[in-house]
Parts: sequence; structure tokens; C-alpha cells
Amino acid sequence: MEENRRRRSRVNTHIIAQYLQKGSTVFQLSTENISLKGMLAKPQPGISTGEVGVIRIELSSEASIEIECEIIRSDTTGVAIDFKPMDEDSFFHLRNLVRYNAPDADQIDDELKFPAFED
Repeated sequence: MEENRRRRSRVNTHIIAQYLQKGSTVFQLSTENISLKGMLAKPQPGISTGEVGVIRIELSSEASIEIECEIIRSDTTGVAIDFKPMDEDSFFHLRNLVRYNAPDADQIDDELKFPAFED
């Protein structure tokens, strides 16, 4: 069995996110889980592995998360998305979203003490 090398907890979420594909096509994605590093959504035809775009999650009329991303996998099992570095406001909202849905919110903050990946 392959060792789990993830350093960011995934939390189950069932929210709608928008994927803005280069060229201005917008897809509605239904998330299955999310972390501080990425998310997994249900399968969505028209999205291809390797694409670069933007994920947008509307939290309220006054707050949203907007993150540049890369599609790591898009197949019949789902769309795996890797988040790129984001602005401070988006990170703040994403962290709160993940903490709110986590079984142990303090664990999410503890994970931030270490890099997400080895150098």
C-alpha cells in the first residue's frame, strides 16, 4: 500500500465551486473534499488534466475565495485540483472553511507549522 504523503488534511465538503477555464468558460463543480492545498470535485466533462484556471467559491455576497489552480486529474472518478499560491484574503477564508469542516480544527493550524511538501 502506498504511503500517504499528504501534509494537509482533507475535509469532506459538499459545496459548489466555479472553475474558470482559460478562455472564459465557467464550470460548476460539486466538491467532495477540500484542503489548504487543493480539492476533489465530482467528474465534470470538458475539464482536462493539465489545464490551468481559477477556482472561485462564493461564501457570501461580501466574501469569496479565488485561487489559481491546476487540474491534476480529470476522469470518471473526479476532478483533482491543485491550488497555487493565493492572496492573503483567500487563504484566510479557505483556512476558515477547512477548519469549520474539520473534525479537529486545531490540527489544521498545526499543519501550517510545516511545509506542504519536501524541498
